[in-house]
Amino acid sequence: MGSTRSEQPGSFAPQTPAAAAPLARGARLLVWYQTLVLGAALGAIYLNLPIYLFVVGGTLLPKYIFFAVFFLIAPLMAWHYRAFGNYLMTPFVAWASVLLLLNLIHMMGFDASGELAGANFSDNVGDARQSLVSTRAQYVLFAIFLGFAIYLSARKTYLYVFTILMIALPCAVMVDFFEPGQWYAVDTSGAVLGRAAAMFINPTMAGEAILHVFLLGCAVTAMRYRLPLFLLSGAAVLTTFSRSSIIAWVLLLFILVVKKVLPRSSLISAGIVLAISLVFAGQFESYLHSRQDFEDASNNLLARLNFFSSFTFDDDSSEERADVIRASWEMFLQNPIFGAGAGATLFWSHRGSTHNQLLLLAAEYGLLGIGAWLWLAVVLWKGNFFEERGLQIAMVFLFVFMTLFTHLMFDSATYWLTTFALISVRHKKGPIPWTDGPPPRGQA
Repeated sequence: MGSTRSEQPGSFAPQTPAAAAPLARGARLLVWYQTLVLGAALGAIYLNLPIYLFVVGGTLLPKYIFFAVFFLIAPLMAWHYRAFGNYLMTPFVAWASVLLLLNLIHMMGFDASGELAGANFSDNVGDARQSLVSTRAQYVLFAIFLGFAIYLSARKTYLYVFTILMIALPCAVMVDFFEPGQWYAVDTSGAVLGRAAAMFINPTMAGEAILHVFLLGCAVTAMRYRLPLFLLSGAAVLTTFSRSSIIAWVLLLFILVVKKVLPRSSLISAGIVLAISLVFAGQFESYLHSRQDFEDASNNLLARLNFFSSFTFDDDSSEERADVIRASWEMFLQNPIFGAGAGATLFWSHRGSTHNQLLLLAAEYGLLGIGAWLWLAVVLWKGNFFEERGLQIAMVFLFVFMTLFTHLMFDSATYWLTTFALISVRHKKGPIPWTDGPPPRGQA
């Protein structure tokens, strides 16, 4: 007697504030879980740990780390299944789904020899080519799932991982330059003697990742810290000797100053640093020649630096790039509608691929590939992930500019797809649509 309905087990009476408190605590725990998962995933991706651990260890395949991240995200998908339906309608998911479907169609269209049915292209690497396209599809699928965790996050606390990476990644790359062999054996496949790359092995990828990390880190970094961090990133990019990344760094300086992401004094400070660098250019050349470990690579490194004074493309890398550009353009002209087939530019007679993402898409997917590139540019431009529009513009510029110099945006360079998922988010303020109702307490 005296017991009310609300006190009985299984009662559906309205909850009192005291009874609702455990749910609020649970929601806060979920927020911290999201933050930790996203922070750990982004840290691993922008340090290239999945591929790095496989290269140096040779046992743990990169896909297992990506699968682990997926299983960590899975509870969020189950908990917020209604929001997942809304997320599937976002522009990034629509673009990624079309790219995923395009790869699956190409993979199913391969005949027994690995050739795309109807394509005027012949190779004998059927299994390898199927595996490549399957891996591309998995990377896109992973980016979709990671994007959902980003979409759900009403807070951007996870971005603070980039404040660590803004220092850690450039320092790791510079250590690799001054102390080769600290991160990987100097004869590792894909490494370039004398050009720093740290965990990326490939110096061009390292230069790109440094620029990504800086721009993303600016979202949670105060103005007074940005200039020294930008100069640090520039010093690290220089040790990669990646001409595309060095030029991108210089152009980003002007964009970020004009858009007030960096203070106006950045132009003066950067000018002073560059002037000092030119004064000591001769000493740096002597330093390179004096290092026995750079003896075989010093001529190539100096040719890369001389490019900025003579603007001539007379080194082996430039000549190779010119050859594959012509070859990929001819391949596109032969198959303009549907392309020569996914993976065609990686299994041809040339040593390297196109070194140009747009040409790779055109040669392999035809006009559909060109359309996918243009669509992505629009999606990124319309995104407003950053509160400062200048950072969004800088990221779109980086995508368009680096397209001319890399072909790995949708392959092993997973930081590109991750960046696409990040900056295509269209809501930057206010609560995220967790369910049909308002977000849990403490999330607005």
